[in-house]
Parts: sequence; structure tokens; C-alpha cells
Amino acid sequence: MRTLLAVALRPALVALALIAACILVTLVAANSDLTGTSGAIAASWLAVHQVQLTIGGASLGVLPLVPTILMIWSVARGCAHAVTEQTPRHEQLWVLGAALAGPLLVTAVALAVIKDASSVIALAPPNALAAFAWVLGVHLIGAGIGMGSKLWRPICARLGVPEWVRASARPALRVGLALLASGAALTAVALISSWAEVGELLEAGDGFGGALGLTLLSILYLPNLAVGSAAMLVGSTAHLGDASLSVFTVVGGPLPALPLLGAVPAGPSGGGWPALLLIPAALGIQLGRDCAHRAGGRAVAVRKVLVAAAAAALALGLLGFAAGGELGSFGTVGVDLATFTGLSFAWFAVFGSLTALVVAKHGGGGREQSKPAEQPDPPRTYTLAARMLDRPVPEPVKELPGASYIEGEVVVEAEVVDAGGDPVAAASDQVVASTAAVDAEIDDAVVDAEVADVTSDPAEADLPDGTRTSSD
Repeated sequence: MRTLLAVALRPALVALALIAACILVTLVAANSDLTGTSGAIAASWLAVHQVQLTIGGASLGVLPLVPTILMIWSVARGCAHAVTEQTPRHEQLWVLGAALAGPLLVTAVALAVIKDASSVIALAPPNALAAFAWVLGVHLIGAGIGMGSKLWRPICARLGVPEWVRASARPALRVGLALLASGAALTAVALISSWAEVGELLEAGDGFGGALGLTLLSILYLPNLAVGSAAMLVGSTAHLGDASLSVFTVVGGPLPALPLLGAVPAGPSGGGWPALLLIPAALGIQLGRDCAHRAGGRAVAVRKVLVAAAAAALALGLLGFAAGGELGSFGTVGVDLATFTGLSFAWFAVFGSLTALVVAKHGGGGREQSKPAEQPDPPRTYTLAARMLDRPVPEPVKELPGASYIEGEVVVEAEVVDAGGDPVAAASDQVVASTAAVDAEIDDAVVDAEVADVTSDPAEADLPDGTRTSSD
């Protein structure tokens, strides 16, 4: 019960505590009264889950991704600690139900608080069905990641998922994260190159407090801009109201006064921007190499590439959907989901498949390297002394019931009972093996003398070369 309560309520309570602390600090720093604090906390809980809010008649659907990512990580961590591969299936379902029930309960309370606070502050109650759907989706993703990290093997075995499909999960994750990291790097380069514009937007914050708040807000929105940059890298388009950006063209327009948006170029793109398309091509080549590794054949390698490309493109499309939305009078902010998903799949699938075919054809597809042929042992040449000394090592003496052991000898106490049968057959039922292993030092002079005695005997004439001499 303690485990289920922790899974259900710990992420929500920690998030609410942090939200309350931030809101209280902000209101006190702004010398504002605490009217509507509960409504602001409830609205922030929904904003963490990407629920669209309406404040003062303006729609706010573009919400920062950093709090959402942290919430998913917290839920995944709690669920991963609550289950193992040995956990019964009904207990696994209890953990999943707890991970979803707790946040839904908090969401119901938050909706009631917002409805009550809407009479005091300019906050309209959101769509209840959309709120529950977003909260359920965020926590379902977190629970799936956490429990899947511990249970993916038995789940795949139960569902009969082929091994090559499971092997395509890691390459898909790597290529998706690599594209997002490339988008973040492009954003950082654009911020550095446009530092003058960023500084002007920070100065518009009217003091240290305003500049600090704008800086923190820019950090929270950094993943959103990284997703837009990733869409540009594959050839898609990112929209910021009337403005749009791609590697082929840039259309200007009014932008919010957020320092992070100082990285958005104001004029048309340069002639070298299409060279950025080499980045998704390189990522597709790397995906093909990863999938061809230990694939066991070109057909399997290509199938792995296609599955990994589809999974990565689908995840990027969902992330692009979460990163966008309505932004008041500025209009729609986000990426073109159809082209972003389709082009991502095309880059990864085409270049990955070609690379997998080439790598697998040249033996890099993970086939076991042929072991070098074992060299036969050289023929063993025995002298007569070696033949005499090359004897099998005796096996250790096994203890027999009813036997007495005296330093290397076995004395068997037994009776021969005439059962009317053959005494030899009766005695053969009890086989006594008396073997003694003697540690000795071999004196070369003694061995040579014995060899001389043996080889001088004319009885050795039956050897292949006749009688041996003492030198032999």
C-alpha cells in the first residue's frame, strides 16, 4: 500500500510544492497580493501537462516542455522502483492504475479550483475532457517508460515480438535523440550569432528581476525551439505566427518579446543553409550501421532500419505536436507535423537501408567471424622410455562402503555368499578398484639403465626396426 501511494501521489505532491513555491516567490517579489494564488497553482499544474489555458481572453497553448519532461521522468522513476520481472501481473496492473489514478484525482481538484477562482482572476476554466486526456497521456508515457524498462523482456516474450524488432529499439532512440541534439546545437549557434538582439530583449525586462524571469522562461522553452530547429534540419517548416522558417526560405513576422526568439533570423536564409540537410543524411547512415550490426543478413538489417525509422519519426511527430499550439494574437506556433514526420522517416529509412545493405554485404552485418582453423597437434614421437612413462593418470580412489583404507591400500572386508549361482559372477557384482597415485621423482640415470636392460634383450626384435641399442 505504501508503494502504491508513493507511485500515485509523490510526483503530483512534489510538483505542486515546487509550483506553489515559485508562484509565491514571484508574487512577493512583484509586491502583489496573494489573491488567486490557489487558481494560479491549479492552472500551473495543468500547464505542466500541456493543457491549453485561456488567460484574459488570450489562448495560451504553447507551453514549455521542460516541466513536462521532468514530470515524465519522475513518474517513470517511481514506477521503475515499484516493479521487477518477478512482480506478479496483477500487482503490475495495480502500479499502473495508481500511477494514473493519483494525477487524475489532482486534476479533478485543480479544475474545481480554477472554476472557483475564475470569478477573482482572469482565468477561464479549460476544457475538462482535454485536461483529463493530456494528464492521462503524460502519466501513461511516464509509467510506460518506467515499467517498460524493467518488464520489456517478459512483455516481448509474452507477445511473441521477434528479436530483430526488439533490437531496433536502441537505434531508434539514438537517432531520435541525435536529431534533437542537432536541433539544440543549431539553436545555440543561432543564439550566439544573434547575441545583440538577445541582449536587447533582456534589457526590455526592466531590471534584474525582469531579466531573470525572461531568462528562466527562455530556458523552459528551449526544448520547444530545439524541436522546431530539428524540423528545419530535415527540410520541414517551423511556424511562429505569420513568420515561418526552413532551410530554403525565411518569412518574417511579429514575434513575442522572448529573448530565446532573438535567434530567429529576420531575413531570408543564406545560400549555404541547404547544406544542413547533410545532418539527417549522416544520421540515417549511422542508423543503418547500427541496425546492420549483428543483424544476421541484409533482409533483417533493412527491416530493422524501417522499424527504427518509423518509431523515431512517430516519436518526433508526437514531440512536435506537444511543442506547438495557439499563442494569443500571434496565431499558431509549431512545426508542420506531416512534413516533419514524413521527411524524418524518409531520411532515416532511405539512407539507413542503403547503408545497411552495403555493410551487411561486406560482412559487417554481425556475422560471427570465422575462427582460424585449428592446427593439428604435431605427431607424437615416443622413445621406449617415453612409452614406459606415458601412462594414464590414475583416477582417485572412491570410497566404498565397508572398506578400510590404509595409506594407499584398500582392504575390503567382504563375504562370498553362495547363492546357487556362479561364484565368479556373484563376485563380479562387487568390483573393487584399488588404485594408488604415487608421487615420485624420476632419476634420469635409473631410467637410462632400465632402458639399456630392456633394449639389450633379444625379445625386443619384434619392434619395427629390430633390436634397439642402448643409445636409442
